[in-house]
Amino acid sequence: MILADQTDAMKIMKDEFEVIGPKEEMSEEEISQVLHKAYRMDFPIAIQANVMRNGSYYKDVECKIAGHSNGRIFLNVIDGRKTSCTIDQIRNVEYLSPIDWYDKRK
Repeated sequence: MILADQTDAMKIMKDEFEVIGPKEEMSEEEISQVLHKAYRMDFPIAIQANVMRNGSYYKDVECKIAGHSNGRIFLNVIDGRKTSCTIDQIRNVEYLSPIDWYDKRK
């Protein structure tokens, strides 16, 4: 049992230190268009935050848009968390395959 726990911990550590390069930086207008369509059509998306840690970008946030208010975008993350952001915190956003989204949620 201890070996399995250590293996899980090592996997988490590897994921945390994975080097993630930049995706193409999108304009606020491009980001807004994708977010609007994703919200209206209930499409899952992947957001690359415009934030770096130790010279690397964070992993994409796979989510669906729950709503928006006062410049904040509310997100339902694939792992069940809820969070929010503003458009200027987004570097890149792209649509995800709905099939992949629902397969990962199982």
